[in-house]
Amino acid sequence: MSIEPRRPPANTCVNVCVIDEARQICTSCARRLDEIAVCAGAEEALRTRVWAPLPVRAAATRMQVRRLDWQGAALLDAVADRFAAAAGTFVAGVYGAVAEVLRDPDEPYTLACDGARLTLATASSALRFDAQPWMTAFEIARPDRAPLIALAVPISRAGNAGPAALTALGPDDDTLLPRNAGGARFDLGLGRRAARFTIRCDADTAGAIVPYVGIRWPACLGQIGAAVLRSSPVRVIEAPGLRAEVDAVIPPPGGVSPDGPHTHLVPCYIAQGFDTPPNIPLPKDHVPTALFYPK
Repeated sequence: MSIEPRRPPANTCVNVCVIDEARQICTSCARRLDEIAVCAGAEEALRTRVWAPLPVRAAATRMQVRRLDWQGAALLDAVADRFAAAAGTFVAGVYGAVAEVLRDPDEPYTLACDGARLTLATASSALRFDAQPWMTAFEIARPDRAPLIALAVPISRAGNAGPAALTALGPDDDTLLPRNAGGARFDLGLGRRAARFTIRCDADTAGAIVPYVGIRWPACLGQIGAAVLRSSPVRVIEAPGLRAEVDAVIPPPGGVSPDGPHTHLVPCYIAQGFDTPPNIPLPKDHVPTALFYPK
């Protein structure tokens, strides 16, 4: 990959500073007080020495959130390795409105890397990551399960909130999956900063949706739901530095989601306003790009 090599970030801080006075370390980043004092602006060699013992120290102190040293090429490599190994599920979106992207171990896939952009695709789902320099990886501990990994960006880099009503976005000329490439795309109007939930339609479905453009979420879902269920359009979720697409049948109300890639759109969960599930403690000054749940 032709982007920056792996190196520790300038700071391991997750902006949740809790000092254990007895051990003189921060229980959020696992650094000693003297290491905190010298890290900011330090030379790379010193940052590397500070980073080296942190994983063991973090495990010993049972830290819930730990910043990883994935940046640039290292971040894209880590994503590509996990997708290639079919090691788990990538989840993009906000709580209640997500795409789940995964593959079976024997399922064919394509990988393309163009500078700081990585694209991964199977027949029914795709992910595109842009390794922006401010994208950060956090390891989040979970009781009795392997930790998950959150890719996130600072709130200041998340951009503006999406529309709060059903909105026509025009032809989708940036497709990752082939079905209805160039077709009409609509934002469902969640009005969220962390992610946008959109659909790409054929002409018939688009014609059924257009009359309801401008109706606010979630009322618009009651108007267009039948047309969406009939056609199961490609769902396109956009988050900071990420585009995810899923082309799978949408089950009817009360039905069961398919085992492979699929989406969830649950208004009662969306209404709670969480970017991540309530039990996922992402640092408060970040918004998620994607969560990776290992098998």
